[in-house]
Amino acid sequence: MEDKLIIKGIIRKHEPSFRLLIEKYKNLVFGSSYRIVGNTSDAEDICQEVFLEVFKSIHKLRNEDDLSGWLFKITKNKSISFLRKRNPAKAQMATDIQSAAIQNKISQKNTEQNTPARKLEDAEARQVLFQAIDSLPEKQKKVLLMHKFEDYSQKEICKALNLSQTSVESLIYRAKTNLRKSLFSYFKNQLN
Repeated sequence: MEDKLIIKGIIRKHEPSFRLLIEKYKNLVFGSSYRIVGNTSDAEDICQEVFLEVFKSIHKLRNEDDLSGWLFKITKNKSISFLRKRNPAKAQMATDIQSAAIQNKISQKNTEQNTPARKLEDAEARQVLFQAIDSLPEKQKKVLLMHKFEDYSQKEICKALNLSQTSVESLIYRAKTNLRKSLFSYFKNQLN
């Protein structure tokens, strides 16, 4: 069933729609939580909290096309909140590691030419890159971001999104190909 129909069903308190949501996204929520808390039992508890939160606040979802992204954010926040209660140092470390990894991947640049002009060019290039990523089809974008920015392995993506290895490989390949075309067109136009 399409996410938009599931969302409408949940808003109407239609129980089968909620069961469909859980069935469709339980692997993503559990896998994301487990990566942060590192314990099966705790990850299962967090899954229940996440789906309860979704049921209560589905009306707050702004982009119906990004239900899985919204679920991922809720899961990440609930998992880090859980860690803060149990082990504040570990929670801070998880947050710092994730932030550092994303920042490192976004801003890997040559620091020897750190002039104002270079900073402006880098900022523009990042903006163009993120616009290109944002314009990708939803599944391609989701898989690419999980693989390149969240450091999920292909196997973990398969499990989280309930996809085959071939599907994940194909989505990553198509995402990279589409990005290459989009970025090539942009920079080609800039040179003309």
